[in-house]
Amino acid sequence: MKLFLQSHTVLILLFFLQGLFVFFYYWFAGLHSFSHLFYILGVQLLILAGYLVYRWYKDRGVYEWISSGQDDTEVPFLGSSVFCSELYEKQMELIRLQHQKLHETEAKLDARVTYMNQWVHQVKTPLSVINLIVQEEDEPIFEQIKKEVRQIEYGLETLLYSSRLDLFERDFKIEAVSLSELVQSVIQSYKRFFIQYRVYPKTDILADDKIYTDAKWLKFAIGQVVTNAVKYSAGMSDRLELTVFRDGDKTVLEVRDRGVGIPSQDLKRVFDPYYTGENGRRFQESTGIGLHLVKEITSKLNHEVEISSSPGEGTAVRFSFLTKV
Repeated sequence: MKLFLQSHTVLILLFFLQGLFVFFYYWFAGLHSFSHLFYILGVQLLILAGYLVYRWYKDRGVYEWISSGQDDTEVPFLGSSVFCSELYEKQMELIRLQHQKLHETEAKLDARVTYMNQWVHQVKTPLSVINLIVQEEDEPIFEQIKKEVRQIEYGLETLLYSSRLDLFERDFKIEAVSLSELVQSVIQSYKRFFIQYRVYPKTDILADDKIYTDAKWLKFAIGQVVTNAVKYSAGMSDRLELTVFRDGDKTVLEVRDRGVGIPSQDLKRVFDPYYTGENGRRFQESTGIGLHLVKEITSKLNHEVEISSSPGEGTAVRFSFLTKV
């Protein structure tokens, strides 16, 4: 009702201004018998009230819908008046255009992801062939080639998961997973990486580690943390600790290294996309995308991730999982 009266404020003011004008006209004209004047003004007031009641009856759906504070983007059919009909048709047209643009955007995104997946798999084939060729060679030059090939493989994997992240809802499956088995799978996948940097994992499973998650996405997220831990602790420590323990109603996986650590001013931004910080300027391989993907993936899986670090003492990344869904 308040919105309705506000929208008709000008009409009501004009009515009262007209009444004042007529009153003063009668007064200055010397006509001091106001009984017939009040009769005319009363009739006009009734006409105005009747008009406002009619408009409220016809358009009440619009004002009630606007004042309801609803979040629905679709406007229901709100009445038979011309105003309501025009509003409804215009909104339907806008919604159709919005849906059309949304479908076009989704189609382009699907095409981009499909192309990216095909391209990554095409590149992986010659990389696998190169790996087979240099596998049995022991000369230093071949060791360098192996190292660079592994870097390309890890980069391609990051690119692949980054492109799929926008379509995450179509590509995940929540099920009971053994966290210790998942950790062992990560270690097996990155064993050449550990050997290359001479940093070796140590696992410590202190609790029942069944969690509900998507194994493929979580394995990638843990792998990103492990590769960072290895790269930033190489030359300072030869040990990487992966511990599973209970914390209240949560199961926690902690990945701890004894490497360079993260400066305090960078800790708040380590999950920001493309932020490399002080360590990123010291280690040129840093892209600033890995931890951002970790944060995005864990959020979508309804897990928690947090990081603590001290310069020169190392870094600990903790994944927290609810034991029940």
